[in-house]
Amino acid sequence: MTNYDLRTRKALRQVTLLEFGFGPETMQRCKLCPECGRANPAQDTHCADCGAVLPEKTLYDFYLSRHRCCPGCGVAVTDYAVYCPECGTRLPKAGVTRRKETAV
Repeated sequence: MTNYDLRTRKALRQVTLLEFGFGPETMQRCKLCPECGRANPAQDTHCADCGAVLPEKTLYDFYLSRHRCCPGCGVAVTDYAVYCPECGTRLPKAGVTRRKETAV
């Protein structure tokens, strides 16, 4: 696969994720309420529905803490992957790319 093909594939994927509303950009703009589960804008500190205090982390931060991700493009990959299926970057060993969740 050529670099042009990889760039085109990545661009199409990003357009699809934005169109359906659940790409990394969307997750970076959301915080989930721990009490009622409502999605709130990332800049909010309290839930619009129940008034509960929102966590500091966005939905994307939570996602990254739970998945092994490619350091090149950010796509979630399996623990057994050696290369990223999206951009072709060689991946570090499985234990290296997982991020530990820190206390809020």
